[in-house]
Amino acid sequence: MSALLFTLLHYWKIWFCTGLFVFLFWNMWRSLKRKQHEEGGQQEQQEREEQVEEVEREEQQEQVEEEEQLERVEELEQEDQVEHVEQEEQEEREDQGEQVQQEEQVEEVEQEDEEEEYFHHSALTRYIARRAWEKMQGKATKCVLVEELMSDLLQTYTFVCSNSFYPVLQPAIGVGSAFEGWSPCEEDIVYRLLVPIKAPHGHVFHPELGEEGEVLARNSRIRVELVCMCTREQQLGDVLCFLHHSEEELSQNQQPSLLQTLCTGSYLDVQKTAAWFNKQVPRTWRLTHRAHRYGLKVLPSSRSCKLQVTDTSSGEKVHVELLFGVQQGNLDIFLSSQNAEAVFTPSTTWPQSCAVAERKYFEYVARTAGPNSCHLVCLRLFAHILVGMGFSTYAIKTLLLHLLAIIPLEDWRRRHFLSRLENLLQYLQYCLNDKVLNHFLLGNATMPDEVVLPQAFQTASPLNLFQHLEQDPDAHSRVLRDFKELKDRLFRLLLFGR
Repeated sequence: MSALLFTLLHYWKIWFCTGLFVFLFWNMWRSLKRKQHEEGGQQEQQEREEQVEEVEREEQQEQVEEEEQLERVEELEQEDQVEHVEQEEQEEREDQGEQVQQEEQVEEVEQEDEEEEYFHHSALTRYIARRAWEKMQGKATKCVLVEELMSDLLQTYTFVCSNSFYPVLQPAIGVGSAFEGWSPCEEDIVYRLLVPIKAPHGHVFHPELGEEGEVLARNSRIRVELVCMCTREQQLGDVLCFLHHSEEELSQNQQPSLLQTLCTGSYLDVQKTAAWFNKQVPRTWRLTHRAHRYGLKVLPSSRSCKLQVTDTSSGEKVHVELLFGVQQGNLDIFLSSQNAEAVFTPSTTWPQSCAVAERKYFEYVARTAGPNSCHLVCLRLFAHILVGMGFSTYAIKTLLLHLLAIIPLEDWRRRHFLSRLENLLQYLQYCLNDKVLNHFLLGNATMPDEVVLPQAFQTASPLNLFQHLEQDPDAHSRVLRDFKELKDRLFRLLLFGR
């Protein structure tokens, strides 16, 4: 045993070295693990630090973004404030502009009031203007009554003679000075109305506007042409076609055509048309519901129907003239039965008439200028003093129409009455000296839409109504003398009222 132990003890160095080696290895292993642990901790700490730094950077970036957003919001708020301030300044400027405009309007009104006060400052001027204005107011017209009476007459005739082959009468249109509102006070008013006529069935009207190149045709004619009525004959059976039946059959079973009654050749005859209607009036009037209150007498006339209407209760008389006309399409121009300017007017001549267009223009002026306008009083005064002189009322009317287009309508108020009279007198003198007075409707491109004229009227060359003064020096000398007399009459009327 002791030998065995000695043997074992002999190997102690080996075991010692082995243990020492194991200890060293274990120590190295622990140091290595500790080092690895420390390095891992440092790496984790570094990663944490990096994460913290990244979080801080993100927070800083978010903070920067928030600050930028706040800055943008502040900028937008500042822009909104600037816009609001600019808008307020703009509104303030607009308010100031409106206030200035109102002040200017007030100043204009005050200036007008001052002018009016100045105009009426002189007692003599005020007295002259008021007396002339009152004198030219005129008596009340009977336009409404005349229109009602003529409407009854025409409607009754249409009802009685609806199936005839005579012209079809349309509602009458009041024209001339009475219906335009400026008839002279002293002379008896003649109420003129234009009765549009249309072709009866089986006929058609073809207006022929006189000579080529003549804008305001004075020698127009109305050609009448028969048209086929076979369709109506088959459907209604109340007529025979003039074109497809023999003359013998037509003469036995049907009234004659318009070509056989009121035409000369192929053209509608004015005199035959007037004579036919004058013959129908008495028996037609007896059928109206006002025949017991108003008596009707037909006066002689070759190209129109002149009537004398008498109120049976008061004995008051009213003179009426019915003209006949064929409308040009849908225009306000008619071929009428009025006399032409020539000494002799053929019976088949239907001169072009602007009477309806002129009345519609007066209606436009009345609506635009208002009830206080003085244009009709001015025209009535001149028409009054022109009685018995060489001037035509149509020339004075044309002068007034031109002035209405030149002078603003707001300057035709009552306080401008004497000034407008002076303008009319000056314009007449200017036209007489130059021997030129152009027709108002020809070559006038500024007509309102209410007045419907042919396109040729707007593009036409002016028509001189004083052309005869260029051709006749004696006539020019006479009208210059008449103009002096006209001025004297005007001044006497203004100063002395007569």
